[in-house]
Amino acid sequence: MIMHAWLAALCGMAGGGALAALPLFIARSGHFEPLPDDTERQKTRIGRDAASAVTLDEVMASLPAATLVLNDTRLPCVISPEAKRQFTNSLGSIIRHPAFQSSVDRLLAQKKEDQQPAEALIVLDIPHYRVVRAWLQKKTVPNAFLPEGYRKGGGAFSSRTTLVFVALHDETEAVLAERQHTDFVAFASHELRTPLASLLGFIETLQGPAADDPVIQKEFLGIMSEQAKRMQRLLDGLLYLSRVQMQEHHRPKETIGIAELLKRLSDEAAGLIAGKPVRFQVQADDAQELCVQGDEAQLLQVLMNLVENALKYGLFDRGKRNGEPLGITVTCARAAKNAGWPAEPGLVLSVTDTGPGIPARHLNRLTERFYRVAKTAASVQGSGLGLAIVQQILARHDGRFVVESTVGEGTACRIWLPLLS
Repeated sequence: MIMHAWLAALCGMAGGGALAALPLFIARSGHFEPLPDDTERQKTRIGRDAASAVTLDEVMASLPAATLVLNDTRLPCVISPEAKRQFTNSLGSIIRHPAFQSSVDRLLAQKKEDQQPAEALIVLDIPHYRVVRAWLQKKTVPNAFLPEGYRKGGGAFSSRTTLVFVALHDETEAVLAERQHTDFVAFASHELRTPLASLLGFIETLQGPAADDPVIQKEFLGIMSEQAKRMQRLLDGLLYLSRVQMQEHHRPKETIGIAELLKRLSDEAAGLIAGKPVRFQVQADDAQELCVQGDEAQLLQVLMNLVENALKYGLFDRGKRNGEPLGITVTCARAAKNAGWPAEPGLVLSVTDTGPGIPARHLNRLTERFYRVAKTAASVQGSGLGLAIVQQILARHDGRFVVESTVGEGTACRIWLPLLS
């Protein structure tokens, strides 16, 4: 395994560094056998020379893999730059994970003559879903290679310390890809069955009884086109959702001005509402000077999905409006304290409508893939993926998503995002 090779190389570099430094120690000491009364002074000088020749920090910094070192009290002594880059917010959770701790316990309990590398699979759910595989190897090295605060024996250079060398590999993308394949087969086959069956039925009719009937042919071809577009929308949604999930644990770094984001939303939504009985407004006065860290295209997609949902399901209920247009409003404000949002500074984007509302029993399931409210599912075409995409994008941005609704009054979709300090 590649990671086992890295561990072997790392341990070899740590152990071999002492041997490589030995001629330097002798040359610098000036004597092969130090005088008895100078023994401690010579040991200290030799240890310092060793530390100046090569240190564990330098060895770890030279490795392109995500690695870290624990001492026999399980405290991290050295963390490689690559490990900090890949696992910035997760290293503490990885080290404290029961599977990791069990592997460290088994490794430290091994006798010197029976040492074997250990392996642990760590599954994290907070702050994001991650799957990390760890390879662990025990090695005893001179104290001179350790940072001073982690040395045993009062920091004496002549002492030796048992260390656990760890190589980490992020397997999240592979696991998610496998899960997505399974989900696709389970969900997509169900959603594709109805339009596919319709297409096959119409084709058989056109090939048989309606082969010479241009009126029926025209009608059926129109229906077949709609069913084919429905399948295309479903596949496009699944592919987009898959791409978002693959990026979920990679936090975007772009700085986004909320006022500019809302302006783009207003421009793009204009085409959707043209010619429809809708009163649409974007209130961006409170968004000036507010910025977040994120992916602008994805956040715009979130807001467009919410506006499209409000438009689609709100107009479905237009017969009960007594001629009143559907109202859709997008607002932005700083998140209020003690309002159920995270304690850090944030902003709240809201998309509210005056549509029919959603029964409370459905609210907790709206972000599930393919979940649709039964009452409107038969009358309003949709893939059931829009809010699942919203949830995944906001998870990537460390955001929150809440749907509030009252039947007969309307729905409010609220997004919380951390403000860029």
